[in-house]
This record gives sequence, structure tokens and C-alpha cells, in this order.
Amino acid sequence: MTEARTNPVLKFLDDQKIEQIHEASLRILQELGIKVEDADLRQELCNLGCDVDGDRVKINPDLVDKVIANAKKHNRFTLTSRTGKKVEMNPETVVSHSSNAIPDIIDFETGKCRRTTEDDLIGTTRLMNQLDEMDMPCALVYPNDLPAQTNQLKQAELLIRYSSKPIYATASEPNTARYLVELFNLFAGTNDKDMIGLVGISPESPLKFPKKITDALKIIVSAGIPVAMLAAPLGGLSGPLSIAGGLSQVNAELLAVAVVSYLFNPETPLLYGPRLFYANMRTGCSILGLPETGIASAVGAQMAAHYGFISDLYGMSCTSCTYDTQSGYEKAINCLLPFLSGANYVSGFGALASLMVASYEQLVIDNEIYANVKKAAKGFAVDEDAFGFDVLASAIKGGMVLAHPHTIKYLKKGEVFIPDLGFDAMWSDWVKKGKKDIQAVARERVVELLKKDEQELEPLAADMDNEITKIMEKATAELVK
Repeated sequence: MTEARTNPVLKFLDDQKIEQIHEASLRILQELGIKVEDADLRQELCNLGCDVDGDRVKINPDLVDKVIANAKKHNRFTLTSRTGKKVEMNPETVVSHSSNAIPDIIDFETGKCRRTTEDDLIGTTRLMNQLDEMDMPCALVYPNDLPAQTNQLKQAELLIRYSSKPIYATASEPNTARYLVELFNLFAGTNDKDMIGLVGISPESPLKFPKKITDALKIIVSAGIPVAMLAAPLGGLSGPLSIAGGLSQVNAELLAVAVVSYLFNPETPLLYGPRLFYANMRTGCSILGLPETGIASAVGAQMAAHYGFISDLYGMSCTSCTYDTQSGYEKAINCLLPFLSGANYVSGFGALASLMVASYEQLVIDNEIYANVKKAAKGFAVDEDAFGFDVLASAIKGGMVLAHPHTIKYLKKGEVFIPDLGFDAMWSDWVKKGKKDIQAVARERVVELLKKDEQELEPLAADMDNEITKIMEKATAELVK
């Protein structure tokens, strides 16, 4: 459910430092430029006033300013699922989405880690239908049992078939993008109708736009499908280790994607999606539970607001590989920081081990973490009614505070958080309930919610089912050799 967000209460950087990052990014674009593999695209950018030096395109600040000013005009849109559920997107709202394309999963039956399958994608999608705090599912897992040539497309198809909510698809090459447009247009074309979802597209770091990526971007943007611009440098390996250096790089890469998107279709909504992560410098492995992940996302929220973009940020990320204290504090910190800083999209549901392992139980736990973070950021009323003078006056005279209308009113409006999953009683009650840890409680909830979704999910209409099948058969025949 889309909710209006409260005003940001956290600013990691003041306005002067935000402007310094902007200026550093402009210097990167103007002096270092972007490697663009497509010669025709280089020429088109040259025609817009960019300088071309070999295969690098150097983007001038005036063009960047023009693109930013244009993006502000297209930062309000609505996504509508096949079942009619809507997500309203604008700079004043906040929504959530899951992690994406995770290769391994903790098997729900055995508890062992294994490769992910199509069934896992269906199961996790159906579970996300029942999570109140989950607004838009991505394909949480990468189905290893399906052909690589059509895997991203199949992920989108399964999301459409099994999600009751708007979807978040991805495209990393043009063939996927072509068929994604066909699937999306079954539900809403490009004639001022709500789309069923959006598509995330990412260049390569540092500062490289492969032709297959720009070809995919052109297809999606030209169709008017909202695009999440995702740039993911790894500090110390594919970008500067310094936080300021990484922020200026990721910002430059996103501004460059915006420039290219403007060339293809200036009316397509764009989301600002920085994914600045860091590595264990002893091993070279990316580790997402560091507080720098949350810090970078928090500043990303500030940068997006500075430009007028909708932000799409990482949140509940962790390095921990299990349901322990470490996963809890890493996810909470890395979600809370961008949320308090004004995030519009917050990601990370369902992931452990730095996005390498998925979990049914973790989806449910993350739903609770997100609810806690949202409550912490919501604020509270400070006015005559909230002061509760009548409650105190009644109590002094022997009245019962518990039964007072003021108490009941504020209980019903959610003044105090009531957990859905977490334990909220005394030690003796915990003992009576079997001393269950959070994983055990989450497992029970998974079973309950999956059964509920089996009863509630609306099947596709027969004609729509046939059309989707035809598109997928055509794609398979063309792409899988």
C-alpha cells in the first residue's frame, strides 16, 4: 500500500556538500566521460552537444541541467497490477520492493542452502502477495533450472502470473527488453495508461555503457515504461574506496543514464537508483551489511531529492548468513538510515549473505523490520488532544486510564507499535509458547500465508493466459538455441 512519507528528519550532508558531490560528478562526466560502445549512439549524443573522444562521450553540464529539469516534470506516475492494486509514485510517497535474482535459497523443508528454481520464484512471489509491508515484488530468486537466454523474461512472466501487486522487472539485453514491452502492453499500452510495473536497467562500472545495455534501455524507455536507473560500483574495486568518491561516481553514472534516456524519450519516468557497495578488502568479496551501505543510500535519497528524482535505494541488506542478531541489526540500520533521509523506494526484502542467499522466513522477518522502521520514521502528533489532559484528570479522580476513550482512540490509531511477528509479552509467556525463536515463528507464518494466498490469488483470465503463453513461446523459439 502506497503511503505518504513524512518529511526527512536525517541529513548526512548539508546542502553545500550535496552540491560538491554534484560538481564532482559533473567533472567526471565532462573530463573523463562515459565509454559508449554504440557508435550511432555516440553520434546522437554528439548532436546533443556532447564531446566524443574515441569511444568515450564527454557530457557537458548544460545538458545535464536540461535533463534534470525535464525529469522533474515526469516524477509522478501510477503502477497498476493485473488485479487492480495500485502503487502511486511521486517524491512524497514511500514504497518497498524485494531483492532480485538471488542465486541460492535456504530450502524451506530441509533448511539446507541450494540453487534456486522456478518453483522458488513462484513460492516467494506468492508469499510476497501476503506481506502487508511489501508493495512491489522483484523476482527474488534467479531460477537456475530455466534457460539463461530467456531467464529475465521468464522472471517477469512468473511475476505477472503469480503476483497480485505491480511488478519490478529487469532487462540487461535487448531481446529481453523487446518481449518485456509485449508483456507489459498486454495490461497497459503506452497511451496514457498505467503500467503493470517498471524495469530496472544497470550500466557497468566504472563509467561504461555496453551496447546491449543501451539497446535494452532504448527499447524500454521508448515504450514509456518507467525505468529504475541502477548503478552499482564496488568501492575499492570498481570505484574509489572513499565514500565521497564512490558517491560522486555513482551519481555521475546515473546522470549519464538519464541523459541517454532523455535522448530516447524525454517523457519516460526515471528513478534514481544508486547501489554503492563495499568489499571485504582482504578477500575482494562484496559485503552488504556494512553501515556504509545505509550511509550511501541515505545520501542517495538526498541527491535524488536535490534533483527531483524518485529515489530507489537499498535498505534491508546484511552480510549475515542466518537469522541471528547480526542480520537483525545490519538490516535495521541499513533500512532506517535511507528511510529517515527521505527514500521513496526501499529494497532488500528476503535476502541474506550479501544478496547471495534468499529465504522464505527472511521475507516474513523483513516485513516486520520494515514495519518497525516505518513506525520509527512516522513521527507523532503534538497537540492539545495528544497531551491527554482529560486522561490525567480522570485518573486523579480514580478513573481507569485503560478504559478511557482517549486510550482506546490512540490504541486504534496505532500510536504504539504492535508487532505482528515479534514477541511482545513476558518471559513466562515465551516459555509457555515453547521458547520459539524468530525463525521458528516466521516458519509458521510462511505456511499460514502461503495457504492464504492459494485461496485468494485471482487466476489469469483465459484470453490473457493465452496471450502470455504465445509471447513466451515466440521468445523461446527465437532465443533458446
